[in-house]
Amino acid sequence: MQTKSLSLMEVLAAGQRLLKAAGVESARLDCELLLCSVLQCERHHLYLMGDKPLDAEKHRRFEGLLSRRLKGEPVQYILGKREFMGLEFYVDKSVLIPRFETEILVEYVIYAIGRRKASILDLGTGSGAISVSLAVYLPEAHVVAIDISREALEVAGKNADRHKVASRIDFIESDMFEALEGDGFPHCFDAVVSNPPYIRSGDIQGLMREVRDFEPISALDGGADGLDFYREIACKAFRFLKPGGFVAVEMGYDQSACVREIFKGTGKYAEERILKDLSGIDRVAVFYKHDKE
Repeated sequence: MQTKSLSLMEVLAAGQRLLKAAGVESARLDCELLLCSVLQCERHHLYLMGDKPLDAEKHRRFEGLLSRRLKGEPVQYILGKREFMGLEFYVDKSVLIPRFETEILVEYVIYAIGRRKASILDLGTGSGAISVSLAVYLPEAHVVAIDISREALEVAGKNADRHKVASRIDFIESDMFEALEGDGFPHCFDAVVSNPPYIRSGDIQGLMREVRDFEPISALDGGADGLDFYREIACKAFRFLKPGGFVAVEMGYDQSACVREIFKGTGKYAEERILKDLSGIDRVAVFYKHDKE
């Protein structure tokens, strides 16, 4: 790109052309976000100031960010943030970038818990998007957030601090339920929630470059058929739930029938609910604890 003093609109246009040529579908939005990061302004300000020249130092900073995007790095990692449930979350390469589909899961838990005091277990918390959002919107709730990655827990802790809910979230390094075994936790949660890894191992290499090469594989790989974590959750979550408690899990676009069969096969869950995303795809499955153990 040129280094002379171009206007903001000229810089944006040049960046968009480069991203489009690289096959980036969100070229315009990404360029806007990167330039806003450099200028510390809102997107609409770019167009109010469109004819103003961009000084050389800011232009170089923008080109540096643009270069990272051209190499496939997601814009959320470049900027170090992602919005989720109306809240801003810090993200880096140690955690999965929160998806808007996961808001369906969080919204259901908020609806189901309501104003009552509750204890919630978040399995595979990652950035803390689920656990922190629940703590923010359920002020009477206490959350136990588990992840196998210490780095991910550090990110989640930062987000809990940012939103002033750290006092109501316990972050625990654990491989799923391992740390809860025999430690006074049985039958103490009103809800167990999770957005587990659910990509088939053989499909990982076929993912978009932004996902495959930058997001943590451990947060994506769900085993040979993508269902390993659902089997563990179905088999173990039951004994950690209070009477009337429920499990809520996000799932892949073609996994609804299999996930339902896994939970049904345990004989430990009664009522089930399937929630669809905006595309009409089964996205979240909810299973309530059976009255009889």
